[in-house]
Amino acid sequence: MAKEKHKVIVIGLPKTGTSTLAVMLRMLNYKVTGPNINYVKGDDHLLNEMYNEYDGFQDYPWCFEWQNFVEDSRAKFIILKRDKESWYKSFFESYGGKGHRYLSYPFIKIAKHPDNKSEFLSYFDNYYNTVNAFIKKEPKRFLEVSISTFEWPQLCDFLDEELPTNIFGNTIKTPHINKKNVKTTKSFKYKVLNSVKKKVTYIIGVDNWLKLVIFLRKNNFI
Repeated sequence: MAKEKHKVIVIGLPKTGTSTLAVMLRMLNYKVTGPNINYVKGDDHLLNEMYNEYDGFQDYPWCFEWQNFVEDSRAKFIILKRDKESWYKSFFESYGGKGHRYLSYPFIKIAKHPDNKSEFLSYFDNYYNTVNAFIKKEPKRFLEVSISTFEWPQLCDFLDEELPTNIFGNTIKTPHINKKNVKTTKSFKYKVLNSVKKKVTYIIGVDNWLKLVIFLRKNNFI
């Protein structure tokens, strides 16, 4: 009988490495969701519905709603940390529109404007101070990492999983997927991959597309 998966919730503001961690969890056969762009703050029915369906949760809204699931004994939490100055630069420049027109605004409630930098940095500090208070209560359920140094043994030890291997039986490399700006919308590689994704997902569906990508990443084809 297969071991039941933990419910793994990624705590960490957008642009702290959530996409890379999502890929790592999928390589361990976790069914991962997020960001969920159709979620509206306060929609508890949809939130709980998604929580029951998936076993890995990252980015919006999970990085803001994680406290709702602390009482679930199945849940474990991975905290992604990053230098706040580099986080602010990345978040401000590449995560959604300016002003109020970005996905996380209902939670952060700070308009994206250069004059508001200090408010964003204060929000960052308060966010992680809240997390730290929970770590002290149940340290075994929380793992603090920086995605730039995160490796498979840390993740697998925390989740009681075997190290993942490729089709040749070799332990796979940690997939830092944003390295070399692969996800930058202006890059040629991004445009090509996005075009292929649209065509293939139309034929095979999103779930099968994700399985294909994970297979290719596991075996270092992309």
